[in-house]
Amino acid sequence: MAPEKTAVLLLRETPGQEGSDPHRMAELRGLADAAGYRVLAEVVQRRTRDHRFQIGRGKIQEALLYGPDKLIFYNPLSPLQVNNIRTEFGAAVIDRFNLILEIFASRASTREAKLQVELAQLAYDAPHVRNAVSFSKLSERSGFRGSGAYEESMYRDIKGRMAKIRAALKEVEVMGEDRRKRRRELGFDLVTLAGYTNAGKSSLLNALTAAEVEARDQPFTTLSPTTRAIKLKERRILLTDTVGFIDDLPHFLIKAFRSTLSEISQADLVILVADMSDPPELLRQKLVASHKALWDCGVSSPIVAVLNKVDRLCPEEISVRLELIRDLVSSPVLVSARSGQGLEELVERLVQRLPALREYQIRLPYSSQGFSELSRLYEEADLLQVSYEDDLVVKVRGREETVARTSAKDGESECDQSF
Repeated sequence: MAPEKTAVLLLRETPGQEGSDPHRMAELRGLADAAGYRVLAEVVQRRTRDHRFQIGRGKIQEALLYGPDKLIFYNPLSPLQVNNIRTEFGAAVIDRFNLILEIFASRASTREAKLQVELAQLAYDAPHVRNAVSFSKLSERSGFRGSGAYEESMYRDIKGRMAKIRAALKEVEVMGEDRRKRRRELGFDLVTLAGYTNAGKSSLLNALTAAEVEARDQPFTTLSPTTRAIKLKERRILLTDTVGFIDDLPHFLIKAFRSTLSEISQADLVILVADMSDPPELLRQKLVASHKALWDCGVSSPIVAVLNKVDRLCPEEISVRLELIRDLVSSPVLVSARSGQGLEELVERLVQRLPALREYQIRLPYSSQGFSELSRLYEEADLLQVSYEDDLVVKVRGREETVARTSAKDGESECDQSF
């Protein structure tokens, strides 16, 4: 059994803001718990940023009195601040971003996920090592002409490894593009679940598809995309659950997870899930963060907003939240993945917002190949009419990619859009 890890959480609040924001410390506590830490204490200070330690020296000394294995800051730490705290206090220290990376690293099960986590970690480490190179040169002989050979070699190694990982992930991204193209040719609509971490995306996937994907009440349960097939009315859909968003993440983390997040940016439709049982102001904050993340991902597809966990609220509480977020979500669907409430309305909304299927008339040769294509169209599209003349004249409704695949495979076939 692994030894227990302990931590003290630290948060610096900015002077002038109205009251304290308990949600940030609560989120940090949830992340620490997800990473396997037992939290010994929480230390909060309201002051301007300390350029050496981020927070006041006295607060760090107070935190160390609890004897933690690690200090975990909500506020981002610069390379200089990390070095100062380690040198001055002999303390192991990380910030919220590195805590998230610890969670990602412990849950990365696929090669793609492991590479993305490693790339994000190296992107974080690179400026720290570059900073160490500067320290090494400044601490050597006068004139600042020392070599800092070890740190410089480490920095070159990091940059080289990052280049190799990016190349490997580019291959994964190309494979993902090919996979999505193939799925569309097979007649599937691609729908992706997105939203703030722990909003209930995995639970909603299970409710819609009768899958048994792991869904736990903690952040970042899902790291690698999980896809399940479902048929909604006449539409054949592949529904994908993706890694959750979180506020104030560096842009390079989003870049590191580009191949995973492309499942969102390249979807035909995005379901934006939010936890409606959150306190009103927190719900609004998370929706703002989610919209920013969708923007960073380059999403241009239609978005259906889903407010989950409504079974935990009374009508008055629901009204208050809807009023507060009405500028952030348009015609949201209220659901409970746990009870099934609102799922029928969600299905109707999804079918309405998916790109409309188009009708085509196709002429296939009266041959074994033509009948083979006809059989495929039965599986991958909606056949409206088949006439057995000199050729097979087929009227079909489906995705353009599905019909184009028929024309591409058979030089004798003809395809005309029908209006």
